[in-house]
Amino acid sequence: MFKKGFKAAHFMSMNRVGTVVEINTTKNNQMTIGGTTDARVYIVLEYKKSDGSLERVSYPSGDLMRIYD
Repeated sequence: MFKKGFKAAHFMSMNRVGTVVEINTTKNNQMTIGGTTDARVYIVLEYKKSDGSLERVSYPSGDLMRIYD
């Protein structure tokens, strides 16, 4: 479970820690044998670059791990 302000990192680059700034859901119209699947959740992380600028990247929620410090 992620909330705005939490620290998180993508599982393939755990050394790059960002802050959750947005949580977006999109409808999933994919049909399966059992019916439709749930909505997809995307989380936007904000990274601070070395030059002081900010970078925002959107990831599927299942690819992120929360960072406790």
